[in-house]
Amino acid sequence: MPGEFDRTKCVPDKRRRLTQILCEQDWRLTQTAYRAGAVQRQTQAKPELLEIFFSIKHFFDGYKGICYTGGRNIAADGLLREEGMKKTRQANLELLRIFAMVMVVTAHLVNHGNLIGAAQPGTASYYIVWTLFGVSFVCINIYLLISSYFLVESRFSLWKLVKMVAQVFFYAFGITLLFWLFTDVPHELKYMVYSVLPVSSDFYWFVSMYVGMYVLAPLMNKLIRALTKRQLECAMALGFVLVSAWPNIFYFSSALNTAGGVSIVWFLVVYLFGAYLRLYYVPDQKAGKWFLRAAAAALLIPASRFVIEALLKTPLGKIGILEDLMWGYSVFFTYSSMLVTAAAVLLFIAFLNLKSPGGRIGAFINRTAGAAFGVYLIHDHYYIRESLWTQIDGAAWLGKWYLLPACIGTIAAVYAVCTVIELIRQGIFYRFEHSVSIAGFFGRMDEKLRSIWNGASGADKNGALTENKRN
Repeated sequence: MPGEFDRTKCVPDKRRRLTQILCEQDWRLTQTAYRAGAVQRQTQAKPELLEIFFSIKHFFDGYKGICYTGGRNIAADGLLREEGMKKTRQANLELLRIFAMVMVVTAHLVNHGNLIGAAQPGTASYYIVWTLFGVSFVCINIYLLISSYFLVESRFSLWKLVKMVAQVFFYAFGITLLFWLFTDVPHELKYMVYSVLPVSSDFYWFVSMYVGMYVLAPLMNKLIRALTKRQLECAMALGFVLVSAWPNIFYFSSALNTAGGVSIVWFLVVYLFGAYLRLYYVPDQKAGKWFLRAAAAALLIPASRFVIEALLKTPLGKIGILEDLMWGYSVFFTYSSMLVTAAAVLLFIAFLNLKSPGGRIGAFINRTAGAAFGVYLIHDHYYIRESLWTQIDGAAWLGKWYLLPACIGTIAAVYAVCTVIELIRQGIFYRFEHSVSIAGFFGRMDEKLRSIWNGASGADKNGALTENKRN
């Protein structure tokens, strides 16, 4: 039977109390399991002392060198092993992440590939490409819902933020440098400066907004936790009315305009929806029902444009104010529109009710989804965008029977190539992204930030303790 728990073997140099507690808990679990299997071991040929040795060795091997890792495994080579984190991945939501990125590529194909610009109104091709474009608008809100769904119960991690910024810099600067060295693109200094400062320069607009949302997430979580369920529902309704419904209904006014959702304000409104679904929504396992609702809402997006076009062809079209309904692509072709928001939320709920795939399929989905962000950074780089979509003559597919197959094949090819490139990048930087020493450094930085955040309350508490001692 294993003897008394020795903290010094598990946590050298008297590490943090939290790590000690984790080790002690798992030690007690090991002892319980050992007692439960004592009868079985008596019937085995292997000597009992040898079994004790292997049990103790397995325990200490699993906790060798833990520090500032939140209980994650660290191998002898000094790298974080993320088995624990992988278990928290929900393959159903990771599948939704892949779908959202497919929609991003779809939007860029039909827009930058000049499909919507060259399609003739009234033709079958026109309705096909505008339907694809309209439905694809749900992609941004889906990503925000996935992020907020997990962030509301997560702690801020400076290391995660640094890794994301490093990934963005790698592609922004790296691709720019390759084009400058090996192509004849104009060497405009501003693009080099933008690529060196991709987050602050809005090189990728989504990244700039997302970083702002991530930095504000701890504050948002604090506010959300302070609200009751009813109060959170009211906050969601208020945000939706002011930032989504109002601009759609009073489309002719610039008041409460959030640039169609390309705004940190809209990101934070969607954060409320994702947080609410995480805290209060209980899946009913009726995925089919929700998928039908999501499909209906998504199809209303392109349908709204077709209806507005038909309306403008009537005598009512002579009313000047109605022409503003076609602002941009249409007042409903924005990330913050009522239809896009409804479709994204319904689709998110549908995937929440979808049974999460397991085994190899689930592992494949998780692995592929882990490269989705890289797909965006690669194919939407300024130089890639300008060269890729001009090489793909999408307008030539219009009016042809293979329009849809050509679109699907192109989207799949772009996604697959970018995924492979991102997986290679992950392999190259694996040691950096899983380094214990670097993660430990930023873990200590996180603690300092938390101490600053909680400084006032901490000071009050220390003052109260001092006052009690005096009394």
